[in-house]
Amino acid sequence: MEKIHTPVLLSETLNYLNISQDGFYIDCTLGDGGHSIEILKRLSPNGKLLSIDQDQYAIGFVKEYYKEQLADNWEIANCNFSKIDTLVEKYPQKPNGILMDLGLSSRQLEHSHNRGFSYQQESEPLDMRMDTKLGVSAKDLLVVLPEKELSTLFFRYGEEKYANKIAKAIKENITNINTVGDLTRLVFRVVPAAHQSSKNPSRRVFQALRIVVNDELDSLQIGLDKSFKLLNSKGRLCVISFHSLEDRIVKNYFNNLVESGEAILLTKEIIAPTDQEVGSNPRSASAKLRVIEKI
Repeated sequence: MEKIHTPVLLSETLNYLNISQDGFYIDCTLGDGGHSIEILKRLSPNGKLLSIDQDQYAIGFVKEYYKEQLADNWEIANCNFSKIDTLVEKYPQKPNGILMDLGLSSRQLEHSHNRGFSYQQESEPLDMRMDTKLGVSAKDLLVVLPEKELSTLFFRYGEEKYANKIAKAIKENITNINTVGDLTRLVFRVVPAAHQSSKNPSRRVFQALRIVVNDELDSLQIGLDKSFKLLNSKGRLCVISFHSLEDRIVKNYFNNLVESGEAILLTKEIIAPTDQEVGSNPRSASAKLRVIEKI
């Protein structure tokens, strides 16, 4: 089984987590397990690691890929990190560090199990559910939402300049939009060629749909608050975001904690990938790491 995802800002994250070998750490977004396995390596048998992911396919991959490294002090849970408080009730100690990596893994994009996360997988259905037990898919949203609400969705969560035109075209052609390719080609037709960069013009539409289908921003706000409250004194919360909407929520939440005297901001400026990392892993280019320490 090939592992295709490279963990972003790995050395920087491990450094800021300041791992104690007997400590308790939580990786809120297991993904392909790149961050988790490196945390585990730094723990003694007395240390504990809890890794969380709402994508059951990610968990299945990690349990198979790292089957020889699975240990009694590494628990893997299928859950959204907005429910992190329910998972830690059984642990006798408070977490020393919590990590949130908010990006999709390369494997999720390239091997999505027919969920259509990437605009490159043209034949896949418009699903976009991380947790397939969720009731509403991306196609459901396109069908059910009125044109005005679709436009608002694309503008608010995708920061899409041509939200109105795209929403109108979708509603006019909804019976012909069933796959990733159908939606991508429609966006290409709607967005003026002069405003199309080297990146696929449908990327903002896909971002908006994925955020709403998975309730990502509300889950982030809830997860941040619960995670910080769970931390031990001197415990650290590290968050890696990939777009401005996520980063704004993290930045504002952290700043409010600092202003209230509850935390110390350890990253006065955002930590970004080095040129070397971006060169070897282009998908890391938009990553931003912010860290606070609980007082």
